[in-house]
Amino acid sequence: MSNKSLFAFVFGGIGMLDGVCHWLTEEGYDVYVVTKHQHLFDQMKKNSEYPEKLFSLAVDYHDDQTLQEKVREAIKQHGCCPDLIISYMHNSAPNALPMILKEVSTRTDPWKLIHIQGSSSFFVKENTTVPKPCEYRRVYLGFVDENDSPRWLTNEEVANGIIKVIKRDFKETIIGTLKPWSKRLS
Repeated sequence: MSNKSLFAFVFGGIGMLDGVCHWLTEEGYDVYVVTKHQHLFDQMKKNSEYPEKLFSLAVDYHDDQTLQEKVREAIKQHGCCPDLIISYMHNSAPNALPMILKEVSTRTDPWKLIHIQGSSSFFVKENTTVPKPCEYRRVYLGFVDENDSPRWLTNEEVANGIIKVIKRDFKETIIGTLKPWSKRLS
């Protein structure tokens, strides 16, 4: 049995996924957070119970070449491909996730991809091609309808929802609601 620690990449880990990053470190993961805001990562690390398990990949995920270099560097540094990838990247970076999946395609053991998407993606149902040992999980971020007054999910609600997906291994889920669609904030 290897004594390597669990390894995760979190894309979009500052803000909504901050709580997920902290929870993963508590679960024993080394967490590589992809962020273009180093000062926010530094604050997140400062607030962590396990700061030695948080690593920054300081890059804008729209920059394909630099992102690829940083991902390769982290894999080399850790000595293996990640056990878990959590991805919340905007559609404005269409090459980012496919490139990352290509970089980890050499992994032969099962691993998970938690693909977080906005509510409007629910109706598109894109097919994300993943390497064979990848266990793909899709999460849609909806909204909350409180007393007939819709609002977006809080960072804590998103983080708790993602943690629940990881713990219960949901294949596809919605955090919040998508109904009625007419109440969705734009």
